[in-house]
Amino acid sequence: MQSRAKRAVVAFVILALVASIFGGLPATAAGPTVVAVSVTGNAHVPSEKILEAVQTKAGEPLDQKQLTADNQAVFQLGYFTDVLPPLVAQRPTGVAVTFRVVENPVITKIAFDGNTHVPSDTLLALMDTAPGQVFNQNTFHEDVLKINSYYDKIGYGGQLPTHVKNLNLDAKTGQLSLNIQEGLVVKNVTVTGDTIVPVPLIVSKLETKPGVIWSQELENQDCDAVSKYFDKLDLERGFCQGGIDPSTVDLNAGTADVKYEVDVARVAAIEITGNNKTRDYVIRRELRLRPGMVITQSALRRDYERLNNTGFFSKVDVTAKPGPDTAKPQAVTLVWKITEERTGQAIAGVGYSGGANGEGLVGNIGYSQNNINGTGNGASVQFQRGARVSLISASLTMPYLGSSPKLEKYSFGASVFNNVQSNLYPVYAVANPTPAPAGTPLPMPTSTPVSIYQQYSGQGAVAGPVANYDSRTAGFSFSLGRRFSDYVRGTAGLNLQRVFASFTAPGGYTLINNPTVLSLPTTPNQTNILPSTGATTSIYANTIPSIASVSGTQPSNLHSVSLGLTQDTRDDIFNPRLGWNNSVSFEVSNKSLGSDFDYTKTILDSKKFWPVLKGSTIGLHGQYATSTGAIPPSTVYMLGEQELSGYTDVFYGTDLILGQAELRFPLSHERKVMGALFAESGGVRLRGAQQFAGNSLVLSPLANYQFHSDLGFGVRFDLPQLGLHTIRLDFAVGQNGGHVSFAIGQKF
Repeated sequence: MQSRAKRAVVAFVILALVASIFGGLPATAAGPTVVAVSVTGNAHVPSEKILEAVQTKAGEPLDQKQLTADNQAVFQLGYFTDVLPPLVAQRPTGVAVTFRVVENPVITKIAFDGNTHVPSDTLLALMDTAPGQVFNQNTFHEDVLKINSYYDKIGYGGQLPTHVKNLNLDAKTGQLSLNIQEGLVVKNVTVTGDTIVPVPLIVSKLETKPGVIWSQELENQDCDAVSKYFDKLDLERGFCQGGIDPSTVDLNAGTADVKYEVDVARVAAIEITGNNKTRDYVIRRELRLRPGMVITQSALRRDYERLNNTGFFSKVDVTAKPGPDTAKPQAVTLVWKITEERTGQAIAGVGYSGGANGEGLVGNIGYSQNNINGTGNGASVQFQRGARVSLISASLTMPYLGSSPKLEKYSFGASVFNNVQSNLYPVYAVANPTPAPAGTPLPMPTSTPVSIYQQYSGQGAVAGPVANYDSRTAGFSFSLGRRFSDYVRGTAGLNLQRVFASFTAPGGYTLINNPTVLSLPTTPNQTNILPSTGATTSIYANTIPSIASVSGTQPSNLHSVSLGLTQDTRDDIFNPRLGWNNSVSFEVSNKSLGSDFDYTKTILDSKKFWPVLKGSTIGLHGQYATSTGAIPPSTVYMLGEQELSGYTDVFYGTDLILGQAELRFPLSHERKVMGALFAESGGVRLRGAQQFAGNSLVLSPLANYQFHSDLGFGVRFDLPQLGLHTIRLDFAVGQNGGHVSFAIGQKF
């Protein structure tokens, strides 16, 4: 215990002595006064610039801490390889401080290595470091940042810590050499995603291949190449993205694998806007692209065409926007924006057509609607009354029988009509008849006979006399359609009519054999007799067994069934530029159907359109129609202004051949006004027609095809404001001169 106490006392005494000694001294002792500050070792960097960085000044006490900080500040100027400890020298009145530096070399040349995509001049322009300057580490550091930023900007970012891999400054020559690594070298390329197309085919289209340097620019080129390749395959690219696989990066080797995700575009949802009247389901049933389906360019184009061909809309547009799931950018929402047009059309007017074949003064009242209550169904009613014509008709069309997939394949149409018409026809005489052999006894008619078959070469109308022909058809028809595909459709129909015809000859004329029976355009199953001219009296006659007799006192039953098949690939049914429209139809009537007639009719029709030049279209149309048995007068084939614009006459026949060619070209923006150049030729014949000359039987010219041709030009106007797609005005020159015709709708 005592020893511990002694040690404590000794320690206390020692502490007291130390405190008494140092307690009386000042807290700090001021250093000697600095009388001069200078720099040594600098050959090119001005001393003034160096001394601006130091805080030690002449006339102030020397501070060792500040001196150390000043030395560090000089080094941080970046111009020096090394800064030695300052030299402090005694002077009579204080001390002189000298900062000692080892200056970096002066740059004589800057060289780059490894830059294959960015030119050296571009890299040099990015740098503030330049030949003739003392190398400055700070400036060079900023230059490296600029080079890295530039490479990031042009698509090499995210791969390397720095693109300036190494530098070498030769102290003897002053050459600064920079080793550039623009990006990682591709080692392997992989493609994943919903490609549909085999992956090796996609990889073959990429510019990214093993051995090339990866960049964002390369990714853009690759995605563009995929888009172009998909275009050729009729696909839409939905998503494409490539990048370095981080798990494969080897910085020492400078390599990495690149991984692409490529997805085709698919429908996520469908939006419809702009339809105020037409119901959504009417539009959706026309669309073949449904949610989940791959989007193809042809499918988009066909959906556009299907909507346009309904006739309900004046404008149809489709755009794509991101789908509801943002995690699936390839699944897009298709937005169909439509502008509805007028689908109801009222007609009220008065017209007049004179002459022997004219209808006289005619009044028309009618209304049609092809989108009833927005359902897509159509109906029309028409009333026509005039001096020589009376027509009442009504029709109904249902393009889809229901909303189920099965019922959507079927369509329905029906019409009811009552048509009464009276026509005046010229009386024709045969020119240059061959006289009968001398002494041949021929019966003489008690009055002048009449014949009303259509004019052909070598005939002329007798001045003045005309024959009156009255006809009436009443009944109804309906058809059921079946879609076999979007382009092919079949139909089956039933036609039930009652037909009536009567003939009245002008004064002084008669119809030989049966004056109550007449067929248009000639007498059915009987002989029309015309007296010859000249001193010797001869009798000439025509018989046409292919035209059936129709009673002038009691209506006949005309019952028939029809079958049809149509292929329609036109892009626009109103003004087509591309596609086919082919059809074949067959109609049969016989006793088993309760008909008073026995015949068949077959029609083959083909139209072809293709674009030429800029906005122009070439169209070709061919039709062949034939029949068997004896067809009633109301069902004969006709060629009129619609087919042959250069003629005012209507040509009738039991068989028909027609060919038309037309070049359509735009005359205004958006093809609202079109011009046309056309050529056409058509012929009809009366099958089996025979001519009697005296006692001899020869083939009548009517039994052969009588062809008529014309050339012309015209203008077509598209007036959607009136619900009319085409109003046609044509001028054509035929065998009998020029003629102007006006009609609604294209010729074909």
